[in-house]
Amino acid sequence: QMLSDFGAATATAGLACVALLLLRSQRRRPRRDDSVASNALDLIGNTPLLELPSLSAATGCRVLAKAEFLNPGGSAKDRVAAAIVAEAEAAGALREGGTVVEATAGSTGISLALVCAAKGYRCHLVAADDVSPQKRELITALGATLELVRPAAIADAAHPVNVARARAAALGDGSIFADQFENLANTRAHEAGTAAEIWAQTRGTVDAFVMGAGTGGTLAGVSRTLKRRKPSVRVFLADPPGSALFHRVEHGVLYAPQQQERTARRNRCGRTASWSRG
Repeated sequence: QMLSDFGAATATAGLACVALLLLRSQRRRPRRDDSVASNALDLIGNTPLLELPSLSAATGCRVLAKAEFLNPGGSAKDRVAAAIVAEAEAAGALREGGTVVEATAGSTGISLALVCAAKGYRCHLVAADDVSPQKRELITALGATLELVRPAAIADAAHPVNVARARAAALGDGSIFADQFENLANTRAHEAGTAAEIWAQTRGTVDAFVMGAGTGGTLAGVSRTLKRRKPSVRVFLADPPGSALFHRVEHGVLYAPQQQERTARRNRCGRTASWSRG
């Protein structure tokens, strides 16, 4: 018993010493350690470029991949979410105690939930009820509320986008509808961030930029900045058959037959892709 009590007392004293040492250490270093992020927002952006040896060898040119999966939310949408919230704050549209509302079943929802959690806002996301269980769990784990609705045509008031817009309007001043497809903060985030990083990381030697697209914000923002700095840069959109953006570039219409209501499928193709270049 005496040995046990002695061991407990020693352990307690040891912990106290460690705590005192930590406190003294902090007192000696009042300056902020810039190598330590203060929250998740500090980790957004400045993702590295990764050389792909097999593709470089196959093509005869140096192929680099921008590792956007290293953003804290796992995608480039972290940049967009942070920009949407920051611009809404600056405009006075999003205020303390407000809610960010969006229609999304994917990466944007995860990123908005992350940014809102870091900044103290509520986040309400509306998605079709066929969203994957993994995304549901991640979104709610980040503190957002998720409202599931039945899939509907975009012209229907029950479509997730229209439901989200109505929810934001009902909340009133101080809350916003993120509106990722129409919000130009989406493009500006990549003009000032992603493109500037690529330019700096390649020391201006970039010759071409290739990517797929969802909202088109990354493609537009990056290509706009790169072409402004180096007009000879080629930009390629690699999208699957049925891509509305491919049809817009090639035929002038932002619509593909595969998008027809009642016939659209979630997985439209295998490994083939449509290419468009600008």
